[in-house]
This record gives sequence, C-alpha cells and structure tokens, in this order.
Amino acid sequence: MSVIQDKFLIPVHFSNEHKNMLAHWKQMLEYNDGVVAIHPRFNKLITALGTVVENGEGILDKEATSHDDLFGAFRMSLQFWHSGPSVLILTSKV
Repeated sequence: MSVIQDKFLIPVHFSNEHKNMLAHWKQMLEYNDGVVAIHPRFNKLITALGTVVENGEGILDKEATSHDDLFGAFRMSLQFWHSGPSVLILTSKV
C-alpha cells in the first residue's frame, strides 16, 4: 500500500485567500486568549509570528517579515481550524 493513496491535497490560492488567512491566524492567536500553543523548539516560527508586518490593507509585507515562507505554511495549516473549545498544540514530537 502506498502512503500517497491515503493523502489528499486541497489547493490554496494565496491570491484569493491571503487576506482571509492573515485575519484568521490573528484571530487564532490573539482573541479569546489564543487557541494555539507553539513549542519553543519552533523558534523560526515564533520569530516569524513576532515579526509579521501588515500594510494596513490586510496584505503581508514579505520583506519586513522574517521567515515569510514559514509563516505562509503556518497560515495554510490553520485554514481548516476554527476557534472553539479545543486547542491546537504544535509539539516537538514528530
């Protein structure tokens, strides 16, 4: 059995979704005391989140944001998570 058989892809078009994804990550981390916990091992992700610069129109300033590619992957990973009673935890265990 192939590992690929059990996987599926959902295309994400940043040109259409970037503003929504930027607003959504802010909601997940800032409102209701946040629902995302990140292990300190992911220091580049923590740096990326701490350096996010928005230009005021809901558009990410990639040049001013450290590790913007990692931040983009993080935004995509949160796309199907919604705030509620559960908590998303990124741990060092793989």
